[in-house]
Amino acid sequence: MNDSDTNKKRVSQSLTPALVPRLVALSLDPANGFVSAERLRAILDTLAQRHRPAVLKPLLKAFQTALRREILRREIHIEHAGTLPALTMEQLTTFFEKKYSRRLAQVVSPNPALFAGLRVRIGDDLYEASASATLEKLAAALAA
Repeated sequence: MNDSDTNKKRVSQSLTPALVPRLVALSLDPANGFVSAERLRAILDTLAQRHRPAVLKPLLKAFQTALRREILRREIHIEHAGTLPALTMEQLTTFFEKKYSRRLAQVVSPNPALFAGLRVRIGDDLYEASASATLEKLAAALAA
């Protein structure tokens, strides 16, 4: 590795830790707190104009990871067995928006493997009230 490659690596490594959280914050729409496609496009265009691809690659990888994490933090994934009334989904979303102090985008999907009940995921947090979870706990207790 020559001095030029070493300098590129040093520049890209010094940019990444400080810049990624700022880029994520800049990509959020101040009106609703969700990632904005227009703001994201402007950020990427600006980065492409100011930095060479060799410098951008590690920065963009870190930015992508942080952005995915931020998107998942702002989504409520509701899985349910059977039918779930729209009012119940709205009540769940409202409850968790108050709990997390932020707006959440609803992602709803049926999951027959739950047997009965539901599973809610927000970021890394999982809340489950389903027959399958209860049966799994019972099977684990009996196996012990």
